[in-house]
Amino acid sequence: MKPAFIWNVTTKVAPEIHKNWLAWLKEVHIPAYLATGCFYDALVLKLLGQEEEDGFTYAVQFYARSVTDYKVFAEQHYPALHMNMMATWGADCYGFESALEVVN
Repeated sequence: MKPAFIWNVTTKVAPEIHKNWLAWLKEVHIPAYLATGCFYDALVLKLLGQEEEDGFTYAVQFYARSVTDYKVFAEQHYPALHMNMMATWGADCYGFESALEVVN
């Protein structure tokens, strides 16, 4: 199934926490996003061509079937999930989110 909307989270991660953060992402954070019922799948991507001593950059794409699913997530679930990430990792990771509509 092709998604209608994608919630893209791009995160820069400090090298010293990289392995632990990636495990947390896969075992805790992504399952929490999917448990909201607003997304049906996720894809983890790593930015190529970066200097590892400066940290690692990842993008996670969460796939939604409708704009309604995305809006419910953004309004009801995102604030708590984002706060959890910040409480867990603090300044060792930072990023930004983008809402994308699939057009083809």
